[in-house]
Amino acid sequence: MALQIGSVLEEAGYRLFSRTGAILLVAFFALMASFQALFNTILATTYARMGYGEIAAALPLTLDISLNVAGAGIAIGSVVSLYLTIVSFRTFATGTRDSFPEGAFTRNVPLAMVNVLVGGIVYGLLVFVGSVLLLIPGIFAYVAFIFMMPYVIVEDRHFVAALKESYRLTEGDRLTLFGLLFIVIAAAALVGGIVGLVGALALPQPAAQLPTVVIQPLVSLYLSLIHISD
Repeated sequence: MALQIGSVLEEAGYRLFSRTGAILLVAFFALMASFQALFNTILATTYARMGYGEIAAALPLTLDISLNVAGAGIAIGSVVSLYLTIVSFRTFATGTRDSFPEGAFTRNVPLAMVNVLVGGIVYGLLVFVGSVLLLIPGIFAYVAFIFMMPYVIVEDRHFVAALKESYRLTEGDRLTLFGLLFIVIAAAALVGGIVGLVGALALPQPAAQLPTVVIQPLVSLYLSLIHISD
């Protein structure tokens, strides 16, 4: 895998700013707004029950629903988020900009969901254990197995084979890949921090979280494209 950072970043942007990219962005925007409202509702209800009514009243984007309904909404939203992630990877992997590829919405979706979920847990544990033992092994695991999800979603591999294939694919390019991911994540954190601060200072309280709701799906989709474009 010959990795050119500039080319990867450019290709990711090219695929994101397309008709299919715009449709997926709108879907993720709506999902993110729903998540934010549900989380805020849970926080507001919890604060109110603890006697902190002023804090609860100050939280924006809340819904007049029970904790059970809000929790169920988050659970359903998590499944929808995983489904949209699968559609996104399959769409961006083909490079189609005007229409979604055949099978993007339907091909082996339940199996892909299970493998992404279980594989994601295993991947997270590898990174966590490596980070606890020593920071370097954690970083190594993060980079070496980062292509697990594309292999599961795009090529219908089970997560064990996907982890092995990701390890093989990243051989010889792990330092460069780490540099690429560091640049993108640092830039995303900087932009997100600035946008969140501007929103908090410049917008009225009910709308203060909207910039974050907008920027997070954009960053998440761009990061998924980095995985595909590599």
